[in-house]
Amino acid sequence: MASNYWMSYETSGGTIFDISKFLRVYVLIVSVSIVFEFIAFIFQAFLGLKSAQAFFSKMLDSILRAPMSFFDTTPSGRILSRASEDQTKIDVYLLFYTGAGISMCISLASSIAVTCQVAWPSVIAVLPLLLVNIWYRNRYIATSRELTRLQGVTKAPVIDHLTESFLGSPIIRCFGKEDEFYQKNLDMIDSNLRMSFHNYAANRWFGFRLELIGTLVLSITAFLMISLPSNFIKKEFVGMSLSYGLSLNSLVYHAISISCMIENDMVSVERVNQYSSLPSEAAVSLRSSPNWLRRGDIDIKDLEVRYRPNTPLILKGITISIRSGEKIGVVGRTGSGKSTLIQALFRLVEPAKGQMIVDGVDICTLGLHDLRSCFGVIPQEPALFEGTVRSNIDPIGQYSEAEIWQALERCQLRDTVAAKPEKLDALVADMGENWSVGQRQLLCLGRVILKRNRVLFMDEATASVDSQTDTVIQRIIREEFRECTVISIAHRVPTVMDSDRVLVLDAGLVKEFDAPSKLMGRPSVFGAMVQEYSSRSSQATD
Repeated sequence: MASNYWMSYETSGGTIFDISKFLRVYVLIVSVSIVFEFIAFIFQAFLGLKSAQAFFSKMLDSILRAPMSFFDTTPSGRILSRASEDQTKIDVYLLFYTGAGISMCISLASSIAVTCQVAWPSVIAVLPLLLVNIWYRNRYIATSRELTRLQGVTKAPVIDHLTESFLGSPIIRCFGKEDEFYQKNLDMIDSNLRMSFHNYAANRWFGFRLELIGTLVLSITAFLMISLPSNFIKKEFVGMSLSYGLSLNSLVYHAISISCMIENDMVSVERVNQYSSLPSEAAVSLRSSPNWLRRGDIDIKDLEVRYRPNTPLILKGITISIRSGEKIGVVGRTGSGKSTLIQALFRLVEPAKGQMIVDGVDICTLGLHDLRSCFGVIPQEPALFEGTVRSNIDPIGQYSEAEIWQALERCQLRDTVAAKPEKLDALVADMGENWSVGQRQLLCLGRVILKRNRVLFMDEATASVDSQTDTVIQRIIREEFRECTVISIAHRVPTVMDSDRVLVLDAGLVKEFDAPSKLMGRPSVFGAMVQEYSSRSSQATD
């Protein structure tokens, strides 16, 4: 604006015109404008990057520290929607719109000021029409903001359904439900696009009215230029006034539109903030002895567990005592509380009542890292991550290479790994897809052997492997963990027959807790389960 004003002022001086002075001042004005524009751009980019990082880091930390109940009740699509689309709006669009909005507002204020200065009677029309623009904006934004929010809400189910359909595609094909899932996917996409269409239609409704009002402002300004006497408006400013009046239409439209876009994209900030203040698990680390777990004695007293407030109890007053080095099998029908008991010991779910004492320490007073790092786990489905053998067996790099090789030898994988050219740096694909199921389970077993935990939890680790690997794993567990406390969840009853004692759960209550031989020697729930399993097995064989 300053350059245009200087050009109009200097060229109105009649016959005397100093071109060198004119060029020097003009170049100075343009240079200062470029410098300020560059500084503003750097400042905007720096602050935008810092704010985007702050939003994402806070949300990520909050999600990673959320309790398991959050993931049980929250579809993955909702999390992905916030971490992708909403975060992109904060990273890119909100940053761009904010910078452009500030620039547009400055240009708009300058244009109005120039128009009113050189054609001051037009202020009579400009101010009322600006008020009309603001009224239309407030009416539009109330609808557009809610439509934008609904766009985000309806997009999460699309992502969720697509992910579930992809993972379950073999089952969908087996039952011939492709058309049903395809139609459901189309319905969800239609629901999302319906919100987008209405939002776009509202935007066009708003844009048409802004353009119409801008045209009225330009028409009134041009009419005043023509009809008013020459002593009202200096002739050298007529062209400048018309030029700014012509651009005023576009500036008003873009300034108000960008302000609406900023307010709409603030919905993304709102959605990200929702996941930045989630309820958190207990503290990761508290002051405690690093070697608090030495023996492996476990005492559970009157333990009650529910997954969420105001829901029924899953475990209802369990009281058991497990001596160091005992091998305990946990059996029960579906919903009896087997997995919940293990989750409670890992504090994936906090107890509603009771105590869990391990080696004389109430585990509810420990930090989660201090607790969980002292327990070993062998899951039913082996968990491997993309990387190398070394990064999977020793994820945090706390053991020497010699110790890793020794652990691999003890879990019968040394020869397999040594035969690979990369040795410990041999590639492990995502979920261990380039390794057999048995090798994956043995690698998970080696991970536990390397840590030398005093307490080991198993979820029927041999359920998904062949009989030969099953025999190897059972032998390794007996030899390597003979001095450890082992708690094994059994889905196949015969797998706990060699346990020291068997814990039978039913509807969250302890029904029996004794040696398998004693339970089989008298009428018992465990004996009935063994008979039922044997009967089903014989029928399946027939």
